Order: sequence, then C-alpha cells, then structure tokens
Amino acid sequence: MRKVLSIPMIWLLLATAQASAAPWRFVTEDFPPFTYPADTPANTDAGVGAGGPLVEVVQTVCVRLQQDCTITLYPWRRALRLAEQGQADGIFTLVRSPQRQQIFHITRMLVTSHYSVFARDDSTFVFHQPSDMAGRRVGVYGPSGTSYVLSERLKAVPDVDFHLTADNRRLLRMLQSGRFGKEGLAVLNQDVAWHLIEDEHLDGLREAGEMGPITYGIGLSRKTVSETQFMAFEHALDEAIADGTVPSILRRYQLEPAF
Repeated sequence: MRKVLSIPMIWLLLATAQASAAPWRFVTEDFPPFTYPADTPANTDAGVGAGGPLVEVVQTVCVRLQQDCTITLYPWRRALRLAEQGQADGIFTLVRSPQRQQIFHITRMLVTSHYSVFARDDSTFVFHQPSDMAGRRVGVYGPSGTSYVLSERLKAVPDVDFHLTADNRRLLRMLQSGRFGKEGLAVLNQDVAWHLIEDEHLDGLREAGEMGPITYGIGLSRKTVSETQFMAFEHALDEAIADGTVPSILRRYQLEPAF
C-alpha cells in the first residue's frame, strides 16, 4: 500500500529535495530498449551518456524536483559497484530483491517485461517448466537481477550448469556459435533479446518458451540519499505517472507499464 501524503508534507519534501546543492549522479547500463548509449556506439569503463525511456523518466523527475542530475552508462558490474559503494546516488534498471532493498531505496516498479528461454534453431528444446532445464548448460547475463531470479527459480532443478556473462550481446553470440553446446540455452529479458537479435542480425536463434514476468524500477543509494529525499523523488515520480507523462514515454517506446 502506498503512502498518502498531506499537502504540507509534500511541499516540505519538495523543499528538502530542492535544497540539495550537489548534483545527483545516476548510473545505468547498456540494456536496450530500456537504456542504451546516447551518442556513442559502445560503453567504456569511463562511462558514456545514456539514452532511452528510463533515462527520460529519471530526467523528468529531476526536473520536477529542480535537482541537477547526471546519468552515465557503464558496464553493469561497474555501475552496480559504484551505486553499492555510494559513489553514485541512483541506479536503474533495478530488480527488487531482499539484498537490493538493504542497499537502495527502490521506487515502485515502472516497466514490465518477461524472461524467456532462447535456443539455437537446430535444437528441438521447448520450455514448459523449470525441470525441463535439468542437466543443461544455461547462459545468463550476470551477476544481475536476471541471474538472481533465474537461480531462485531453478533452485530445485538438478545439474543445471550456469554460465554468467557480463554482456547480453556476447551472451547471444555465444549461444549462436554453439559455445553452450547444441542443446545449450540462454535466459534473457525478452524485450532485450529480440532487440539485440534484430540489431545484431543474429540468425539461427529462436525463443523456446517464456519463464515469467519481471519488473524494473529505480534505486537510490541509502548511503547518499535520505529517506526524506527519496520520498520527494517518489512523490514527483507518482505525479509524473498520474498526469500521463511517464505513460506517454513508455508508450512511445512500446513498453508495458508495471503500474
């Protein structure tokens, strides 16, 4: 159940957020169609500017709070490390988990997607239930929310050989080239996978079944962002949803809202 704030409290929260002199630093990853490099074709350890629908959502909230914000794209492991250490004030896209909630204030979930199992065209595998993956080598993007959710869902399945790869493009290329074996599999976000398959012209891959829905939100560091500042951020986000701004952004990118 979401908190209902009084008008005086809302103004107090907004005033508190606006009084923050230091810019907030957000980090994200190359995770199209949700986030991607704004002006350069590939990310580097130094980071590049970010674009995409969730970037636009964060920018909208920062404008409403009159809060200066920067958003930089890094490889996910570096982005997560920066945010966990408090060297970044916010991070997205974030999957809600008990571990993440200890480190971050997490907003309401904003977009819904699905996890799907992908296989090579020359494999006859069809996914119906987790036990179907017993004894198989499964590639997954990680360590990430995807690898966390997958490990939870396959806890009781014997002999699954997980292979963590820190880049979704590389993961799909490895599946395509047979690095996981003819009967190897990969589990990815469905939207991301189809975007990359089309963008990278990755022939010979198919979707073998859907594992279930997944939702993503925005995390703000508990080390650098106070509870009051987070409540102000969340209220501004709620307003942007209620007046149609956020739904309009998501519709433009053909994404499914989670709210």
